[in-house]
Amino acid sequence: MSEASRVPIPEPDPSPPPDPSSSEEADGEDDLSSLPPVHQDVVRRLRAKVERAATLLDQLQTENERLRQRVEELEQQPSVPDDKTVLALEDDPEHLQDRISDFIEAIDTYLKDRSVAPGETKFSPDDAPS
Repeated sequence: MSEASRVPIPEPDPSPPPDPSSSEEADGEDDLSSLPPVHQDVVRRLRAKVERAATLLDQLQTENERLRQRVEELEQQPSVPDDKTVLALEDDPEHLQDRISDFIEAIDTYLKDRSVAPGETKFSPDDAPS
């Protein structure tokens, strides 16, 4: 992704969300006796929904922060041009080079064996494995 096409990531809001347990309304939270009974149930359900929404908001903010950190980590990795291929291996470079050399030798041997003219045999019957 080029620098010009990156969308800036908004900074998190440094102010914490209001704590419903510390508000003045929380002191009389269970005291709904001043309301008609039909409204008391509605207020209880509304409070439960608000609590669930606040919990979900906290979870989303936590996830958002985790994703923000991950994006920062990814942005610090080296940029790879679109027309290039990068191969990253965890093998020991010398071991990998030996394996590739062995593979190339096997291919060369196979190609030499196949280059024998039709009707000719590369090996004598005595060379066959027993």
